[in-house]
Amino acid sequence: MAAIPVAAALLAALVVAPGTARADVPSASPPATSSPVAAELARANTAAANGEWDAVDAIVGPLLARAPAPADLAEAHRLAGIAAFFQDHRPEAEAHFLAYLRFDLDGQLDPAIYQPEVVVFFQDVRKRHMAELRARRPRAKRYWLLNLIPPGGQIQNGDRGRAILFGSLIGAFAVANITSYIVLRSWCTEVSGDGGPSSTCDSDTTDHAVGAARLRTVNLATGVGLVLTYAIGVYDGFAGYRRHDPRPYVAPVATGGGIVGLVGTF
Repeated sequence: MAAIPVAAALLAALVVAPGTARADVPSASPPATSSPVAAELARANTAAANGEWDAVDAIVGPLLARAPAPADLAEAHRLAGIAAFFQDHRPEAEAHFLAYLRFDLDGQLDPAIYQPEVVVFFQDVRKRHMAELRARRPRAKRYWLLNLIPPGGQIQNGDRGRAILFGSLIGAFAVANITSYIVLRSWCTEVSGDGGPSSTCDSDTTDHAVGAARLRTVNLATGVGLVLTYAIGVYDGFAGYRRHDPRPYVAPVATGGGIVGLVGTF
């Protein structure tokens, strides 16, 4: 490290001329310090790791009283909930865990760090308050008109695989249909006669009659494929849209009984 040579040179100078030696060492910039709240939360986490629940309460109590930033307040509630659980204050632990989940809807207790009983209790709190937590989750705006534009409906519904499938099929059919139509227009000429309007696909130099007949089949098949794929895509889009409508659910809880509510995405 850079500090060792500087110290050695300074010591040598003092030995050679103890009365007059002097060294100008540049002062190191002070280490970056975290905020006081972060430092307090770090202390609380250390106390929790050591099972010192009274110390955790003593640290996070003042933090909860002065309501710091939301992220710090969430962490304070999480630690307070763990401490309350291991002190057999279950209603208080539930209140703190619920407050934590209101800040972090996807919050978890790492089972590799915390004992199974507190992790199970935490998950049970989540289940018992699932309806409230779901209601707090931001709702993505959804538009039923997108279902009329496959693969827009599939993308909106989160069906990425189907979006790729319908998008690829519609694109391929459309390109093949338009290309075959353009080629047919260049090969064939509209004529009229006693039998009504028709088209001829031969000239003095080139005869496209056989090729045009095959190309008409391609044009017709791709047209039918395009219409059918579009119709199925619209149906699938509306079906996926309805899957996100609210529907009832029942979730059992560890303490007995269950939760009845509505689940859906709007």
